[in-house]
Amino acid sequence: MIIHQEFRDLGRPNLGIAAWAVPSLVRYGTREQQERFLPGTFAGEIVWCQLFSEPGAGSDLAGLTTRAVRVEGGWSLTGQKIWTSLAQYAHWGICLARTSPDRPKHDGITYFLVDMASPGVTVRPLKDINGDELFNEVFLDDVFVPDDLVVGAVDEGWRVARDTLSHERVALGDSWGPGARHTDMARHLARLPSLREAQRERAGRLWAEGQAISALGLRVTLSQLAGADPGPASSVRKLLGMWHAQEIAEFCWSLDPSDRYWSRMILTTRAFTIGGGTTEVQLNIIAERALHLPRDP
Repeated sequence: MIIHQEFRDLGRPNLGIAAWAVPSLVRYGTREQQERFLPGTFAGEIVWCQLFSEPGAGSDLAGLTTRAVRVEGGWSLTGQKIWTSLAQYAHWGICLARTSPDRPKHDGITYFLVDMASPGVTVRPLKDINGDELFNEVFLDDVFVPDDLVVGAVDEGWRVARDTLSHERVALGDSWGPGARHTDMARHLARLPSLREAQRERAGRLWAEGQAISALGLRVTLSQLAGADPGPASSVRKLLGMWHAQEIAEFCWSLDPSDRYWSRMILTTRAFTIGGGTTEVQLNIIAERALHLPRDP
């Protein structure tokens, strides 16, 4: 965390999906998996994607139906994933599949590392509202995954997935790309002529909110360093960060509607309250796990 803060003004490689996959490999992966994947990931030689969401199980992730069947030396995976960021460029994917369909839906799930060049993997890009092709459909047709690419215990992948999701929510709450943070707003304001009083007041409020949300992210990190489960704090961080990113984009665009960069960011941040768990799902997690309200039937 200290290194991250000290390097904040330097241009560094963006690890993308690996930023929340790597901590799970550190916590649950074998020594061999860590030695095989971590150096290349940190060097930017390995790009990752996340094979979690499915057409019938997006934010209700535990409802996934992708099957993993035991075969000689490993597992055969069959199913469909969707909204998979950067799948068309990824070398490896972190993948959830059901290994024991007769068990309750949060049990019987296993966490796999999938070689995206494997026979049976098909990637089809999807066009976003801003014209990009960030997301993809991914089809798995009898894709072989050897036993040594299972992370954690078989049938206990939900625990590993929750760890990954907590890192994802903190990262996405901090904006999953450039251009939607209070620091980006400050750089934008520095290039503009003087602001009206109401605009200065809104900029000050957004800056203060950004600082507070960053502090929430630090709290989650410190909790994990102390050995605690991040719990619902990562959902709070994600929820507030997404709304904040949208407000930043809208405010910066309102100051200069001719700025194509910020008009593009308004479109880009529309997806922020969906990706990484929808706003509704985050509110459920906060209600049930932080406020101890009755579970949603």
